[in-house]
Amino acid sequence: MKIDLKTLFGFDQNFDEKSMNALLRAINEAHISEFDYLKFKASVQNLTNLKMDEETSIKSTFTTAQTLGITKEYLLNTIQHYKNIVEKEKGNFSAALKNTLDTSINTKIKETEDLKSKITEFEKKIEEYQKAIEEGKNRISNVDSEINEIKVKIESTKNNFIKVISHLENTINSDESKIKTIL
Repeated sequence: MKIDLKTLFGFDQNFDEKSMNALLRAINEAHISEFDYLKFKASVQNLTNLKMDEETSIKSTFTTAQTLGITKEYLLNTIQHYKNIVEKEKGNFSAALKNTLDTSINTKIKETEDLKSKITEFEKKIEEYQKAIEEGKNRISNVDSEINEIKVKIESTKNNFIKVISHLENTINSDESKIKTIL
């Protein structure tokens, strides 16, 4: 008996196709080949589709199943088998979701930390550049003062030299004139 698990469990377009298919695939892969909860549920659904009330459908299906040696305990054990499959898939999904979240969040946290570190590095470089600019401006100001001092010294040295050389020239010229006149 081929069972359409999607219809059996009442799934429609309102459910996420990927999630639904993953869970139904897990159930299908671990299904019990003998008469079990899934075949019982399908039989109940078939009788309900024939307009039989649900309670009568359940009792009728169970009565037929008893002829195959199926007990209430066995039926409940097969239900537990499928509940375990669903629980296992829930655990797998939770672990995968946690891993995805951890990976995604940790990646973003690392990216944020890296960016903060780079920004701090850039801010330090900006401070260094600003300090270097300020030092350069101060040095320019000092150099301008030094240039003025050097100009004053050079001008003073030039004037002193001119004064000395003028005196010396005047003295020599005077001596020459005296010698020419007197001698």
